[in-house]
Amino acid sequence: MKRMRAEWEKQRAVLFAFPHKDSDWVEYLSEARENFIAIIKEVLRFEEVVLVYHPNDLEGRAIIEKTFSQAIEEGRVRVYAIHCNDTWARDFGAINLLEGDKNVLLDFGFNGWGLKFASNWDNQINSALKKNGEFSDELRAMDMILEGGSIESDGRGVILTNTQCLLEKNRNPYLSQKEIEEKLKGHLGAKKILWLNHGYLAGDDTDSHIDTLARFISPTQIAYVSCEDESDEHYLELKAMEEELRELRDLEGNPYELVKLPFVRAIYDEGERLPATYANFLFVNNALLVPTYGDSNDSLALQILQNALPHLEVVGVDCQTLIRQHGSLHCVSMQLY
Repeated sequence: MKRMRAEWEKQRAVLFAFPHKDSDWVEYLSEARENFIAIIKEVLRFEEVVLVYHPNDLEGRAIIEKTFSQAIEEGRVRVYAIHCNDTWARDFGAINLLEGDKNVLLDFGFNGWGLKFASNWDNQINSALKKNGEFSDELRAMDMILEGGSIESDGRGVILTNTQCLLEKNRNPYLSQKEIEEKLKGHLGAKKILWLNHGYLAGDDTDSHIDTLARFISPTQIAYVSCEDESDEHYLELKAMEEELRELRDLEGNPYELVKLPFVRAIYDEGERLPATYANFLFVNNALLVPTYGDSNDSLALQILQNALPHLEVVGVDCQTLIRQHGSLHCVSMQLY
């Protein structure tokens, strides 16, 4: 028996890749590094960190060694010099599978969200971590393109995803929706695939990753982004997504408890709207880290999630710099088990 773990299950570490001058962060590299450091410090309150940096980034290495010297010495931060294009660990990171009583790492292909960006180095990071000894579990190469941000698992055999991303033609053009569903069931041990056909965020490069829109927060609960402003371009699509969520059923045929998250006001960078979302949160051991944006709804989003998950410490993490590159907290991280 095999299954894709739920994110809230016990983790051993979280994987990050540090911003460097040859990445898209170059125009505000110092700010980006500060944002990553703040996120990593929050994660370290709850568990260990695996941190990749570009081998040519001597300045970045020096910052890492100075900032995390004690944690590195204690083994709570493990640092690896590995070539990387960028910093989106959610999408190049290995997907963890529990197969019988052992953990297996699934190394799906990553092609820069449908050939939009270079990914030649990012696509090799998992094998490099295996070679460097960070991964002791089997690393299994998979026969399809799949990003971690495009699927959600309830830990019991249900996968939540959407057609906007998985059917995008530059990922797996030779596969139909039915064939993709069968592969997901076979590869991930899934019993049921829940498909959404609506929902998007302006400025999103991922073709509507599900982790920006709707997330399992328990086997019976789904948190999702809503928009109540009828004048906003997202209003109709997110209302349609909400109706789809109401129709979803779990393995026993029960509807999900839906937890509505507020919308982030329109944020622009050089005239382009950014895909800020409270759904891009990260589960860590005993806590939920939630991106904030200096928005009037930040505190409301935190309170809603705290009410829904009273057993966890819900922590806001400023992601105003991350969102300038069209991603947020969950996008730059990948949990390991």
